[in-house]
Amino acid sequence: MPFLNNKFFLKRWIPFILLVLFLLGSIVFFLVLFLFPTSDIHAVEKKEDWIFYAEDNPESTFISRYVKHLPSVKANDRFVMKRKMTNDYKYPTMLLIGDHQHMTVYLDDQEIYTNDEPNDPLTLNHPGKTLSFITLPEDYVGKTLKIYVTSPFDTYSGFPAEVFFGPANALIGYVFSLSILNIYILLFTGFICIINLFYILVSFINQRRLKISSLLFSGFALTAGLEAGFSDMLGGLLFPPIVNSVMLNILSIITPMFLIGFYCTNMHFIRKYYQKWLYFHYSFGLLAILFALFQAQSLPVIMNYMFLLNITSTFVTSFAAIYEALKKNPFYVICAPWIVIAAIGHCFLYIQDILVLPQSDINWRSIIFFLLIIIFTCYGFLELFFASEGKNKQIDTADIKVRLYENQQAISPEQTLKWQQVLRTIKQRTHTVKDMLEDQQLAAAYEGLSEIEEQIKQQLTSPSVEKESLTTMLLANYKHTAAQKRITFACDGIIEPLEQLAENDRLSLIAHCLEYAIRYTCAVTDPQKRRLALRVNDTKGQLHIDCQMPLLSNEEAEKLQNNETKRQAMQADMQMLEQLCLAYQGSIRIEETDGLHLLHLTLRAKIDPLSFD
Repeated sequence: MPFLNNKFFLKRWIPFILLVLFLLGSIVFFLVLFLFPTSDIHAVEKKEDWIFYAEDNPESTFISRYVKHLPSVKANDRFVMKRKMTNDYKYPTMLLIGDHQHMTVYLDDQEIYTNDEPNDPLTLNHPGKTLSFITLPEDYVGKTLKIYVTSPFDTYSGFPAEVFFGPANALIGYVFSLSILNIYILLFTGFICIINLFYILVSFINQRRLKISSLLFSGFALTAGLEAGFSDMLGGLLFPPIVNSVMLNILSIITPMFLIGFYCTNMHFIRKYYQKWLYFHYSFGLLAILFALFQAQSLPVIMNYMFLLNITSTFVTSFAAIYEALKKNPFYVICAPWIVIAAIGHCFLYIQDILVLPQSDINWRSIIFFLLIIIFTCYGFLELFFASEGKNKQIDTADIKVRLYENQQAISPEQTLKWQQVLRTIKQRTHTVKDMLEDQQLAAAYEGLSEIEEQIKQQLTSPSVEKESLTTMLLANYKHTAAQKRITFACDGIIEPLEQLAENDRLSLIAHCLEYAIRYTCAVTDPQKRRLALRVNDTKGQLHIDCQMPLLSNEEAEKLQNNETKRQAMQADMQMLEQLCLAYQGSIRIEETDGLHLLHLTLRAKIDPLSFD
């Protein structure tokens, strides 16, 4: 097929096709494992016929079907779980899961498991998240199983451990089936992180500028994936309980920090206010991490305060995202609905964590982070795609400069001729001085060099057309274009206030604004009504740029809309002007009033000194 031989097609679409195939393959793999798990999983049982009571009050017993928590049990008080073993399994195994709890298991009076190590002060004060497989003795049927549960934290006291029974293979398959989603999230986010870091490296090599926004997104993707891994059951098998718990808590602190930092770098209108909250959140989070490094046993208590901080961040971020979307920030126009939905979901999950309410086996927090990563990645690809499309439509400032210099060269042939004559004179005198030096006429040679130096100084200090500013030349060029199209063009006193903008931005703004205005004004059929005015006012650090054109009649407007070439060119000009307004934290609007079509731009004269991208 001929399109496969098109290098442009291969360069642009092959990466997207490979990414889509990878995603589809991963989704199919996940669905197959989820819908068709190992055949032994049905043999796994989570018994709900336990009897609960506090060790110091054995008379008050509760049935597990109706009671999930004993609030009377405080920190370091022993909570007892008891049941009669009735089912007979082949290779009988018990899966025991505890959350910051010490657990000791007895079968009648025989101790078969404990994670309570009184000689280890670290695990004594911080048992971590425990996941253990316990092989039951052959004669377990008919015996009484007792589990003594204690916790050094009030938050986790009075809650039963999770207990599953079944054959060893079935329990391993059950753990793996619950881990598939988290493994998939970890692999995918790791892949996104690597691709994004490669993009950052290439951009830095080509542009010598570090993309902080992309770097924060890579950090968010990496920590969100690791958090999914450490919160998984397999994390409890691969790492010691305290390591798994500490890493999970630290990642729970760092991941929202990367996320709100990424949000901040994509803000334009409310960034300076959101930064204040960002600094507060970062200070509190870093302080909690430093405290955890020296007092790991206190980290579960600190996490309650971090969850409160994250809840506040969800509200602050939601309002900021909505405000940016209302101000037409492209990133938030597309992503704000998802950001707000994710913030609401995380808010409820953080409340559940604070209240230690029973949670689903599905890791909803990581799923929400994963969906955000997919949305931001898709937006990034769209942004790159439309940016490459925009390069074909954008008026390049380098082309503007070249065109202006070429026009200047054509306008001043006399100046060029004069320079050529001066160069020939200097060349002749240089040969004369060389001959004098060969004949040892040093005094005459010195005098000749002095004359050459004086002539060069005269040329450097003489007035030159080239000293005229590019802005002035560009406006003169558009005045000439307007005159050819019989448009009366006025733009007095705009150069000085526009000098506050960067040169490339200034030239691009004038070019796109006047290209749009001239195309629009040319649609007026009566040449006597073709009037165009460009005005710039500087008010308290803000530039107000007004471009006035005559209002088109219905017939003229319809004719302009039917001209596809002009309409697309005007849309491209508006897109470039919108990007300039965003870069200078401004706005753009079009008004039609009093017989005039007004293009009004507002720009901040000075950009925010914190430039993220």
